[in-house]
Amino acid sequence: MMRMAAELFKTLVPAHCLGSIWSERDNRERESLAPTVRDTVMHDNTMANCILVTCLGDASMTAQDRARVVELWIRVAEECRGLGNFCSLHTILSALQSPAIACLQDTWGQVSRESS
Repeated sequence: MMRMAAELFKTLVPAHCLGSIWSERDNRERESLAPTVRDTVMHDNTMANCILVTCLGDASMTAQDRARVVELWIRVAEECRGLGNFCSLHTILSALQSPAIACLQDTWGQVSRESS
């Protein structure tokens, strides 16, 4: 997924990022005006959802299980930072800071100090 994010980022057309055309979701006529931005946003949303599912998707997980998964994603984020992949780093951090995960006090209480 991280390699795919890098490839999508390389294809971004700077002019597509300047306007607000790409964010107009309800206008079908403008749907194809900024395809590189739309593809990148869709990939980031898919990656964030994957992170949420790995942390919350299994109802039988304990707080300790979830804490280990959160620590794994923190390590992945650290690797992204080391590689200069700030787009994926931001996506991971945003997912971990989303209300669904951020409010899990028992889980965060079990995340190692080193990771957090």
